[in-house]
Amino acid sequence: MLTSTLSIALMYFLVANPIGNSPTILSLVKDFDFDQQKKIIFREAMISLLIALFFQFFGELFLGILQVNDFALTLTGGIVLFLLALQMIFQKPENGEGPQAKREPFIVPIATPLISGPGLMTMIMITSKAEANDFKTTLAILVAWIGVTLVLIGAPYLQKIIGKRGMAALEKVMGMILGLISMEMIVKGTALFIKTLS
Repeated sequence: MLTSTLSIALMYFLVANPIGNSPTILSLVKDFDFDQQKKIIFREAMISLLIALFFQFFGELFLGILQVNDFALTLTGGIVLFLLALQMIFQKPENGEGPQAKREPFIVPIATPLISGPGLMTMIMITSKAEANDFKTTLAILVAWIGVTLVLIGAPYLQKIIGKRGMAALEKVMGMILGLISMEMIVKGTALFIKTLS
């Protein structure tokens, strides 16, 4: 159970992509002092955690209303993750200054869609539907968010140590791992679709 929980947590962590999102988040809070930046980032991480937990417990109800099949959800999740992986690997260079933040960001855009985005919400719904043990999924989300929060709060320090190129390299490695996970999901979703035809 521990191994599978950690693997699910790793997948959530990769989809949340805190390393790749760090430069954007830092640019959104750069107008505030260092202590205030950490408070804002921590608050937004906690809000994004609540959003993730909401989709764990109510995502299946939402899918039931829409009458979405398992293969459609798995295929869609795999495709979304594959597109995210491509974006992480082949990222566009930054154009000068980042977005200007005159007001303190609240929920949007840091908590969602930067941290708890569509890809993560889809992944949580897929795993919560596949796993009979809600505690296991909740534990995986909590473990992932410990990592997400630590990375985001430590992002200013990490960027000073390894620089922007180092951050970009880490994001590419994470994108490659995410690409492998996405292809496995696409294959699984295709197999489920073929099974419905037989």
